[in-house]
Amino acid sequence: MLARAFRRILLIELLIYLAAGYGLVRLARWEWTVAALALCAFALALRALAITITFIIAARHAGSVPPEHRLGLAGRLKLYLSEFGAYLLIYNLYQPFEGLLMGAEKSQPLPPGRLPVLLLHGYVCNRGFLLPLRRYLRAHGVSAYSHNLEPVYTSIDNYADGLARRIEEILTATGAEKLVILAHSMGGLVARAYLRKHGARHVAKLITLGTPHQGTVLAPLAAGENGRQIVPGNAWLRRLNEDTLTLPVVAVLSYQDNIVLPQESAVLAGAKIVRLSGMGHVSMPFSRRVREVVLEEILAANG
Repeated sequence: MLARAFRRILLIELLIYLAAGYGLVRLARWEWTVAALALCAFALALRALAITITFIIAARHAGSVPPEHRLGLAGRLKLYLSEFGAYLLIYNLYQPFEGLLMGAEKSQPLPPGRLPVLLLHGYVCNRGFLLPLRRYLRAHGVSAYSHNLEPVYTSIDNYADGLARRIEEILTATGAEKLVILAHSMGGLVARAYLRKHGARHVAKLITLGTPHQGTVLAPLAAGENGRQIVPGNAWLRRLNEDTLTLPVVAVLSYQDNIVLPQESAVLAGAKIVRLSGMGHVSMPFSRRVREVVLEEILAANG
């Protein structure tokens, strides 16, 4: 379970900082408050460095940005702080403690004429990643569910059967004939692998957020077979992109995406493309504009 692994990493980090703090106080004679503040600052700096590196790489591989999507200095600062804040929440709270924060996936009332929605997370993540979107959708009357893609490192095709079972569970619980899939990052490729194997009879629409439909230049750094399947131009991705879409697909991209590079890699032939700006890859679930687009597309799928 990925949440347990995240908690272990946080615990190990905490123990290291406690040991360092003990050394600073007892050996270096620091005040404990100064030591605590210094170690907290160090922990934040490490996370800020990770985010900074992704934006540096993104700047080298970014495609052309239309004038209306370019950001000024204030916009770039807001972009960075939003991505940093989202990173802190998702990787230090939402994902490590997704079971506590999200609870069991109980059946929810399905408003008349509405379709349920299944949220899919991306690479080396869990359902906690999309907690902000699930909360938003439920607050707006959408019956929203989530699903963990496990094991973490496997072929994307291997997620298809588990996703099929989850879809059947949701449809049985709600009495609906179809649902909408809302997928972030690699989750969009998982949804497409499911559609290739099981067809679209249970899916009314697919909405992808920052999905590397054409791969990403960062993928060679990723572990596992699923990581290799996101390398641009690999055989698996080429075969997937040869498939003809058999249902409405909406592909949302951000011109400031710092993970899917170049950003136009989130474009899928035959899909409706929604081009946005001002949000990074991790902060997409927190973006007001992304939420508005997603809700509009979900309501449109209800017919």
